[in-house]
Amino acid sequence: MRHRLPLSVAAACLCAASAQAQNAANFSALDGYGNFVAGGVVATVTGDANGNASAQLEWRAQGAPVWRAGHPLVRVDATHFLGSLFWLVTGQAYDVRVTLADPDGVTTPVRSTVVATRAEPATFAPTRTLYVSPGGDDSRDGSSPAQAVQTIQRGANLAQPGDLVWIAAGVYRESVSLPRSGTPTQPIVFRGAPGAILDGADAGIAAGAGWTNAGNGVWSRATGFSTALVVSDQGRLFPYASAADLAALSSGAPGGFFFDGTTLSVKFSDGSTAAQRHLDVARLAAGFVVDGLHHVRIENLEIRHYGGDEYGKGVYLRYASDTIVRGNAIHENAATGVWLKGGDRNLIERNTIGDSSIFGWPWAATHDSSAQNNAVYFTNDLGRGNVIRYNTVHDTYDGLHPCGDSAPASGFSNETDVYGNTIYRHNDDAIEAEGYCANVRIWGNRIHDSLMAFAVAPAGTGPVWIVRNTAWNLGSTHSALVDGYTSSAIKINSDYPTPVGPLLLYHNSFATTVPGTDAVVLFDPGVTTTLRSRNNVYSAPGHALRKINTIALDLDYDDLDAGTAPLVRWYSNSYATLAAFQLGVGQELHGLATPPALADPAHGNFMPASGSALVDRGLPLPGINDEAVGAAPDIGAVEYADLIFADGFD
Repeated sequence: MRHRLPLSVAAACLCAASAQAQNAANFSALDGYGNFVAGGVVATVTGDANGNASAQLEWRAQGAPVWRAGHPLVRVDATHFLGSLFWLVTGQAYDVRVTLADPDGVTTPVRSTVVATRAEPATFAPTRTLYVSPGGDDSRDGSSPAQAVQTIQRGANLAQPGDLVWIAAGVYRESVSLPRSGTPTQPIVFRGAPGAILDGADAGIAAGAGWTNAGNGVWSRATGFSTALVVSDQGRLFPYASAADLAALSSGAPGGFFFDGTTLSVKFSDGSTAAQRHLDVARLAAGFVVDGLHHVRIENLEIRHYGGDEYGKGVYLRYASDTIVRGNAIHENAATGVWLKGGDRNLIERNTIGDSSIFGWPWAATHDSSAQNNAVYFTNDLGRGNVIRYNTVHDTYDGLHPCGDSAPASGFSNETDVYGNTIYRHNDDAIEAEGYCANVRIWGNRIHDSLMAFAVAPAGTGPVWIVRNTAWNLGSTHSALVDGYTSSAIKINSDYPTPVGPLLLYHNSFATTVPGTDAVVLFDPGVTTTLRSRNNVYSAPGHALRKINTIALDLDYDDLDAGTAPLVRWYSNSYATLAAFQLGVGQELHGLATPPALADPAHGNFMPASGSALVDRGLPLPGINDEAVGAAPDIGAVEYADLIFADGFD
């Protein structure tokens, strides 16, 4: 006789089976992407309604016999896990294998892909050279120095794939809009000789005539064009919003300007007349404009004084791909040195990008003005594989902004790399990874004398990898010392509703000697997710950590060094010692609380000195510190006796 289950039991069984089916994970796709020395993977998963799946990464150079463990993939939303590979070799293919695990079951638990790194850009051998000189003539063909054209724009109009546009020394007051692309094997290259300058300022006003004394130290004249940038021989002038504000000169040295749409007025803090100063008044909005083009290089030029409007920029890459901006001196442009909107695989390297005066201006006034600028700024529709490396960035309001505002059209993750840059004297953020930041890797950068080292407020989607960076003397800024704003190695507070994605801080050294400054302050407001910290140095005269925001923290194996009790402030609680913090919160169970004893951080050497407690006290992190020497990794950005990272910023 066949027995039937009671309806209630059968229903319960069906519900359990249905729940298990919903909770089981299906590994549907694996995507790999390579840059020069790093790469990323994106695993797409369906099911897993209860969110308890995990994904383990393994990798090897193609042909190698042994798989190596990588950093586990990080879940960023209901259907995506992201991971990264560091310390790769250029021009190499790597096998990647990801294993998905779920207690509720997995369909297709293992998937593989290939991450192929990019080769370094090939040395350029031109098929033809076109010559540009201030003494040239645009009716010529540019085929020889004797036939040089006069403007860079004429050289650009003539250039074909494989051409070098050689720009002789001199000042070129023009905006150059490129008409065509190069090819992967035959780029179009614009290269300056020493002393070649692209200048957006008006030549007539620079000559110094035509000013009228308007009283109270103010000098005025009509321009005949709009401007949002004025630079004197003493530095950039503050952009005031009214004549009354200019007269008050509240932002200080070296002075300011006000433009009412017709008349430009200037005033100098030392009482100079306009005739006594050399003034560069921006007339043009952009230096180079690369719009929708590919395989173009801009090299070895000085690019300055672009600010015909408040969005003035030295180089504008608009939906451009495979461009290189290299070896230029880009300075005193209204909004940014290099502006990248959209586009893939662009490389910004070995430039010096800076400004003047801004470091000494009040934070609030600058923040609300057109002087709230960046050295490099990524914005809308950012693509994949863009790289910012080996630049020197200084004295802009913010330093680098490596995130866009939406997912790439051709993939879920950005795969942006920011490494090897020297970044200093910023009245706000040295690196501002805010917006849509998915697999953004920031490593090996040297930061000093800024308000914030890293702003991730918010860094949506994630993860943002912050690895082996150094930051010295945060808080030594006008914004902190005079205006009273709080300095921090990490900034997460934001008024934006976008959640901060997973933040991974590994092997960084944050140390400051500025009195009263805390190492890390996590303020409200802000929608946050998680921050994982391992093997970092947090050293300051104030507290090592102040936590106000509700962000979920996972802290361990860090060195917390505070000059002011308590060591940690956690919401309304204070913990005077590491033992009290461990007992009260359950964080930093393997951490240290000791002066880090670094070799010479004031001159950029963050290596642990002989006898430092940091040596061999870190946690092994697969894919992050595999090459560490000794019994265990050292805590901090630099391994003891690591000559690669020990050199300073002098």
